[in-house]
Amino acid sequence: MSSLNDYSVEDDIPEQIYEINKFLPKLFKDDSERTYIEALQLALETSYKNGLYQFAYIQYHMLFMSVLYFVALKISWMHKEEFDKVIYYLSKGNINTFYDSKNTRNGQIYFGSFALISESDFFLILRVIGMDDDMLGRLRPFVETRNKFAHANGNMMMKTESKFVEKIEEYNNELEKIFKLLEKDIIDMYFQTITDPDFYDLEVRNYIDTDEQIIEGFIRINLLSTAELNCLRKKNVSEYKEHKGFEEIKNLHYALCHYYDMINTDDDYTSIDDKYLQFKYHDKAFEFIENELNIYESSCIKEGDEFPLYACPSCDEEQLVYDKKNNKYHCFHCDTDFSGEEILFCSECGKTMKNAESCICDTCLEEKCKKNS
Repeated sequence: MSSLNDYSVEDDIPEQIYEINKFLPKLFKDDSERTYIEALQLALETSYKNGLYQFAYIQYHMLFMSVLYFVALKISWMHKEEFDKVIYYLSKGNINTFYDSKNTRNGQIYFGSFALISESDFFLILRVIGMDDDMLGRLRPFVETRNKFAHANGNMMMKTESKFVEKIEEYNNELEKIFKLLEKDIIDMYFQTITDPDFYDLEVRNYIDTDEQIIEGFIRINLLSTAELNCLRKKNVSEYKEHKGFEEIKNLHYALCHYYDMINTDDDYTSIDDKYLQFKYHDKAFEFIENELNIYESSCIKEGDEFPLYACPSCDEEQLVYDKKNNKYHCFHCDTDFSGEEILFCSECGKTMKNAESCICDTCLEEKCKKNS
């Protein structure tokens, strides 16, 4: 099944439609949830491409509410006491109906559980994370417009693409604001998780592999979106450097950053700046070049090209890799970075030199002086 991600701007779909993808979970717990979202996306694409803007609007509204239902689910985990109070109020005291087996999956509420609540009232759950009256006043008209469009009254009330895009931009602006309200809670949850010994300790955690632990044990379970991952990757874990589990905490954070880079890159090129890969290939520069840069020593020898592995001028270990695309060097032993302009090679012996004033290294220059004396 196709999704919004399968289309490009060249398909004449306005870029504003793509914006909602960054707020949807990147990974789903359940295939049925992914299938439902993809079906909505396909319906939206079909309606838009056929000029049925009123129906495309309805489908975008459904995607919007799906995003907010996932937000509400996270609120239920992070603020359970306050969340239950709101649900008690919205269910008029009959909270058991919300948690009934008919409204849950495997004994747990899921994003579809919130369909039980009137959409106009549902927005009150966002009070828990700081929604004010102004935001509530902007959100409720979305439901009113959707209801007006959804009735079988025989009228096509949204006939132009410009009006459709205008409405989509209103939705996207509110999503930005809502996710900003959620940001602190997501950051707190993240650091509480990766600093928990049960999560970072190799002896007890669910996955030995660092990538699996962060992807399956955190990103998928917490239904994180690209927007949330973007926020988390920018955080600095150095404040935990005195923590006894700091090395694993740091590695888990690098794995999250690496995952974000992988899902957002426009090509298959691997940057030498990737902190996770620097950790993963520590003292394994040769493997980095072949596995990540897809440059093979045998091919270089056969074709007369240079294999980009050198001795580091700082530590003398043969762990210095050249990133041609970005004109940078990185040592996978001492973790030193150099710009392309900083590194020169001795014209006599080929030794790497940093910020050299001569094209000849000190050793070769000394030898030349001896011969000439």
